[in-house]
Amino acid sequence: MQKYSLIFIGILILLLMGLFTVRNTLLNYALEKRTNVYSHKLGAGISWSKASFSGISTVNIFDLTLLPPNNDTLISVKKVSVRIKPFDLLRLRLRFDNAELIQPSINLKRNGDQSNYLFLLDRKSGDSLNQKPDQPAEKDYAGRVDNLFNAFFNYIPATVRIENFTVKAAIENHRFSFGFPELRITDDRFNTLVNVTDDSLTMRWQLSGILNPALKKAAISIKKTDSLNVIIPYIRQRWHTLIAFDSASIQLNYHATNIETSHIEGLAVVYKPILNHERISPNDVKLERSELTYRLNFGKTYIEVDSSTLVSFNRMSFNPYLKYETKPNEALTISIHKPEFGAQDFFSSLPEGLFTNFEGIKVSGKLGFHLDFHYDFKQPDSILFSSGLTSKGFSVQQFGKTNFAFINEPFLYTAYEKGQPVRQFMVGPENPDFRTLEQIPLHLRYAIMTSEDGQFYYHNGFIPDAIRESIITNIKERRFARGGSTISMQLVKNVYLNRNKNITRKIEEMLITWLIESQRMASKERMFEIYLNIIETGPMVYGVNEATRFYFAKDVSKLTLAESIYLASIIPRPKLFRYSFDNEGKLREYLQSYYSLVSGKMLKKEWITQEEFDQLKPEIELKGPAREMILPADSIPAFDEIEIDIPDIQF
Repeated sequence: MQKYSLIFIGILILLLMGLFTVRNTLLNYALEKRTNVYSHKLGAGISWSKASFSGISTVNIFDLTLLPPNNDTLISVKKVSVRIKPFDLLRLRLRFDNAELIQPSINLKRNGDQSNYLFLLDRKSGDSLNQKPDQPAEKDYAGRVDNLFNAFFNYIPATVRIENFTVKAAIENHRFSFGFPELRITDDRFNTLVNVTDDSLTMRWQLSGILNPALKKAAISIKKTDSLNVIIPYIRQRWHTLIAFDSASIQLNYHATNIETSHIEGLAVVYKPILNHERISPNDVKLERSELTYRLNFGKTYIEVDSSTLVSFNRMSFNPYLKYETKPNEALTISIHKPEFGAQDFFSSLPEGLFTNFEGIKVSGKLGFHLDFHYDFKQPDSILFSSGLTSKGFSVQQFGKTNFAFINEPFLYTAYEKGQPVRQFMVGPENPDFRTLEQIPLHLRYAIMTSEDGQFYYHNGFIPDAIRESIITNIKERRFARGGSTISMQLVKNVYLNRNKNITRKIEEMLITWLIESQRMASKERMFEIYLNIIETGPMVYGVNEATRFYFAKDVSKLTLAESIYLASIIPRPKLFRYSFDNEGKLREYLQSYYSLVSGKMLKKEWITQEEFDQLKPEIELKGPAREMILPADSIPAFDEIEIDIPDIQF
């Protein structure tokens, strides 16, 4: 027995000696095999000057670089030292116990079409070595997420030291850098100071976190070290967007239930965030604190934001549910239900600088909100949409920045174009063009209601079916082609908002509309009266009486039915009135369908008589200043180049 033991030990020693002799050869072969894979995948060259062992299990790689095709070096590392398990090398696998990186550097350059990093974004899915070029990608979301996180956590060494790390970028005319002198990951934790420059701005951040491969857990936090906020570089110049905060942190835990499902859950917190972009708000948008407790579920054919996810900001919180799926049909589902919450909590939680009309408002009672949306990408006409804000014992105790009831008295109205004020006039008896509702002919009132909002006197500010139809139209046309606004919403947009086109204006418009309608701050008659006196009806022409003088050189009380329907037709695009007339100032024939549709709906509602319907002809004649502004015949575009709004109002 002793003899065989000695023979076995001897053979083992010979194997170890052989392995020790050829280990550098095996190392270089393994490195070359792996780098060839990634070079092909990335479409870039990966090289190093020298690779060798020191000691029993430490590998040193010198001058490691990633060189894009025909361009400057993108990534370079002066020295990489890693300790590996020797038996992993026999299987041509490199798994690290600890690692050290000396002078790792990322150098981003772009000038026009010349770049040393955009090639990474241009790689096609067919470039994957595991997929044939003519084979479509299989969207196994759970598998992709599992591969990503397993690769990440499996290759994190237990101990890491990074010395003199830098990222430098010269993109067009912008320069920014990010770097730290040293970072150590020990006992799953790290902490370092980061130096950041953004053109002439210099910042210093504290970066800390946790990386625990065994538990598949990671966390990172960033906070300022002086009075200057953390400001995200580059996007401030590139997209004119400011994103800043005092501190932020995010943590995640990953686990796979089985081969078909995986989950990511965690917490993200941002303290005193600031956002500024002209398409969001002309002011800095601020919050005291925002928090997201999230759970993301991934299956083979879906990505899901679990309903246990909690979004919190200031004093408000809610649980959203979202699901994107590819089978049986590609579809998107969104659901938010918040049955009851404090009304004051809601208004106090609105981000500062976003909804300025509500700043300082005091309310009492409870509110509730629900949103249900389902969209089958193959059947846009089958969209399910339901949304509403409800109240219980709600009342306004004190107005804030804006007294929404001021429209009940004469007021100074400011008209805007492209966000800039262009004209001011009184809405009241002081204005010689102001007309009370009773002074405006029924034909004109009914024609405008038919075209813009046939349910005006019966809804509470919104028509859900009209909003749904506008969503369907916008999806089909892949642009914002239809708004679904009621007369109430149009009035709010014109009177209370500055007409700046940003993505939050619609939300503020809907909130103000709900408040005015639900609290009866103005009667329907008064709202319609104001609307008819301020609505844009031509180039620098506002209100129906100005419109009547501009087009027909008479008072609004003298309008005919045909003239009333024409005025209703131009409200969506008043500056394009010239396309409606020939060079003699007469209405063009292609508006006949509009006249037929509007008058037909007015007849159905008994707003006109059968005799008036039968005698109506789409014939009007310009007699006012507008006549001098009509286009010559040869400058009128073809009929199919002109967009005419045909009303689709729900009755």
